[in-house]
Amino acid sequence: MIPMLSFVVMLMVAIDATTPPVADPVVPSARIRNADEWMMDYQGGPLRLFKDAETGEQFWYATYTIVNRTKRERSIAPQWELLDEEGRLFSAGEGVPRRVQRAIQSLLANPLHEDQSSLIGDIMTGEENAKSGVAIWKAGPDVKRFSILITGLSNIKKPFVDPLTKKAIILKKTWRLDYQMNCDRVALIGAVPLAASSDEPNPRWTMR
Repeated sequence: MIPMLSFVVMLMVAIDATTPPVADPVVPSARIRNADEWMMDYQGGPLRLFKDAETGEQFWYATYTIVNRTKRERSIAPQWELLDEEGRLFSAGEGVPRRVQRAIQSLLANPLHEDQSSLIGDIMTGEENAKSGVAIWKAGPDVKRFSILITGLSNIKKPFVDPLTKKAIILKKTWRLDYQMNCDRVALIGAVPLAASSDEPNPRWTMR
């Protein structure tokens, strides 16, 4: 019996050695490694509220400056989104009339500020080549907490399995700023900037 048992063990080992390994499942900690990973330096101004004199509609707006401190010229396509505590998502520029953009640009009185679509393209290195602009969102329902999420400032990504759908997705490195309202929104029109507020470092990089 012993020689037969030894033969069976040797056969199992041989079969195991020729069986291809099962691929590991995608896990949140896994990173998609790029040969040249980079991140832009994002400097954001205060978030303010603007009221359209014609319609009474309200719009959030914030200025920003993007500096390329990496070793070479990069191509960027930033996207600004506002996510409120009810899960509603508002993209910068969406539903914003041209007259509102012009009015806010006039209010800021800075010819270097571009709208968010003008930032798409190459950015050279150094502060002297920084790009400045203003992002504008149509204000949704009045809420107490919301976040600004900015993608396209980095090429770092990682795979992730959605726990609800079980589908594999790609998360992107995202610049996040959290805000909390401490007064009625109407009191902020034209004057008081919102102060970022969060239990975590704020602003901060996150994967989304």
